[in-house]
Amino acid sequence: MSKRNKRDVRNLRDEFHKALLKQEFIVEIPVAENEIIEIEEKSSNAKLKKVCIQGLNYIDNKSQVERIWKINLEKPIPGIATSSKTTECAILVLQKYDSSYRLNILLIELKSSIDNKELERISEKFSCAMSRVYMLLVLNNHLNPKQGYHEEEIYVDFQGILFYQTFSERKTLEENKYSKFSEIIKSDNKSGTLIFQTILRDQDQIKIKCFCHPDIDSKIEIKINLKDLL
Repeated sequence: MSKRNKRDVRNLRDEFHKALLKQEFIVEIPVAENEIIEIEEKSSNAKLKKVCIQGLNYIDNKSQVERIWKINLEKPIPGIATSSKTTECAILVLQKYDSSYRLNILLIELKSSIDNKELERISEKFSCAMSRVYMLLVLNNHLNPKQGYHEEEIYVDFQGILFYQTFSERKTLEENKYSKFSEIIKSDNKSGTLIFQTILRDQDQIKIKCFCHPDIDSKIEIKINLKDLL
């Protein structure tokens, strides 16, 4: 094997990170007051086309946002991307507390009109996205001393975030494991917890938050503050 083709396994992680950065699969977003995160629905017939997340430099009396990454899960990278069953993107928000960190993983999905059956497909997207993010976290270099938090506790918290316009319930749809999602979307606060199977666990937990915007014009973007998603 020539020197040019040799690979040092200890350097593969760094090489892989550089490759993902070059492909803009994982992009770090500056934690600044004037920064926003744009999430777009590419489907031509979608009415709900864009969500903008603002207020990225969020601080409360217990924590502050230290770093943010956007993972473009739909980006068509051979060997990395999936042809279906993926949310629009994942937003990773690292919050610093007094003695620990929390990595909030927000799986974002945009939909126009949905029903019970569509909730089943969205649930599958959340489940698959959780497994994909788990693999990416294993590849992450968070243990590198240069990061500044290699000896700290970092807790992972998944949330499924659904933006939609209208929901119509199919009365004839049989009860199944996704009926809990229907209960969440019909509740007053439109939030709750679901249990999915992932690559790590048969019963993995994810928090769900739903945001309904029935009167949105296709040319107008939805704006929301980061603190409302955390």
